Amino acid sequence: MTVQTFDWTADTHMPLRARTSVRREWLAIFAFLLAIAFALRGWEFGNPIKGLDEQYYLLVGDRIWAGAIPYVDLWDRKPFGLFALFAGIRLLRGTGIVQAQIVATLFATVTALIVTHIARRSTARTPAILGGVTYLIGLHVLWGGNTQTPVFYNMFIAGAAWILLDTAPGLDRRGDLPRALGAMLLAGLAIQIKTNAVFEGGFLGAWALWRMHRAGTPLPRLVRTAALLALAGLLPTLAVMAGYVAIGHFPEWWFANAQSQLLKHGTSGPAWLRLRETIALSAPIVLIVLIGLWRMTDRFRSWTQHAAFLAGWATICVVDALAIGGYWAHYMLPLVVPAAILSASAFATSRYGLLGFAIFAAYPVTDATLLDHIAASDERTHVAATLTAIPDDVMRECMFVYQGPVIYYHLKHACTVTRFAFSDHLRSAAEADALGEDAATALRAALARRPGVILDIEHSTWEEPNRRNDAILRAELRRNYIPIARLPQDHRLSGTEWLIVWRRSDLAAQDRRRILVRQL
Repeated sequence: MTVQTFDWTADTHMPLRARTSVRREWLAIFAFLLAIAFALRGWEFGNPIKGLDEQYYLLVGDRIWAGAIPYVDLWDRKPFGLFALFAGIRLLRGTGIVQAQIVATLFATVTALIVTHIARRSTARTPAILGGVTYLIGLHVLWGGNTQTPVFYNMFIAGAAWILLDTAPGLDRRGDLPRALGAMLLAGLAIQIKTNAVFEGGFLGAWALWRMHRAGTPLPRLVRTAALLALAGLLPTLAVMAGYVAIGHFPEWWFANAQSQLLKHGTSGPAWLRLRETIALSAPIVLIVLIGLWRMTDRFRSWTQHAAFLAGWATICVVDALAIGGYWAHYMLPLVVPAAILSASAFATSRYGLLGFAIFAAYPVTDATLLDHIAASDERTHVAATLTAIPDDVMRECMFVYQGPVIYYHLKHACTVTRFAFSDHLRSAAEADALGEDAATALRAALARRPGVILDIEHSTWEEPNRRNDAILRAELRRNYIPIARLPQDHRLSGTEWLIVWRRSDLAAQDRRRILVRQL
């Protein structure tokens, strides 16, 4: 079957009427994918406690506008570009929660459109569009329904792949080298969203060089091109590094971005339990990859460069997911991009294609549009009750979230007492030696600032507790704090836990006196 494809980089050679028709077609496809994306993801809009990591990204992005410097005033090991992205989202006003979720939906839709465009290279229009829809559904399968980092950086990686696929093998056509450099710059931006994207970016660069080698490119030109591609990919990171050098905080940036991950450690038991769950959740995505390759290669007997590229891309995504341990399901989200492209071939069969798509989509769509709606409604109720329970004076008396959603810092405009505001940093044994300072010392310093409110989880089922810090916190709570609220706190992995709002004793006494005065 000959499949008609459209190359936007070459549409200037088409008659005006043909170009207009192509653009209208792709605008219609984009509108369709956008509607699907909002239908799948919109039920969670406005849910502040959907995903713990994402809450912290928004907090840091917000505090940047108040003068906070990532890694210095608020610590984490995520790249600066991620926090800059969320700082940009804060320009959209509101609390930033719905705004971030809408921006993530737009990123997901653009990625789905790129998936559709790449799939059109080897399939007809309808299965290619199903590939784009598969991407949106696949995100939900692997916990990508909110503002997880791959929802953003997948777009840059997919865009880089799309650009490279439209270059000649030897990068010898006019404009090929600038396009390849642009592709690697996109990969570099992805790396500034999450460092793990270096796997996919490295693969794309290696694939471009391999094609040049196969096309007979002389070694000197190959070496020059390799250096240029590497520089383009590193450029965003080098720019951030230069910025931290300029403001005198290069050591903090270097430790967070280059050293801390190597110092992090965890226990093997919970990781293996998470790996089992991740394997189960990603099995449908892996199956789509295999079926797509099986059909694209005539049962693995005839491999084109395109098929080999997609197979290599999928493989490197799995390596990425497993490389740093942890084995959380959302680490597999990069795999959804090549899987969705391959799904177009998997669903292209006239006999079973639509049936296969329906089977794949049935549970994720039900989960996204029904179960998530119920869960989000419950979680919004929990948030409203917790915000009422937290006193408003945390703006000046400060708050410390030892365990619990860090979004309450943001929603209550609370000042912080430690740069380790993300709760995992001080409560987790895995982080104890990876903070650049002793975790117990950091906790004692935070408590010495006498926060007006402390949030903690009662009978937490967290599997890697920092027992030393747990003991320090319990002793401080017994001496100087009283509980003023006990609220349900749903947790994805451990079920319902209880969030305790602890009030500093002297402030609680003042609260009681004010209540008595009002009653009199």
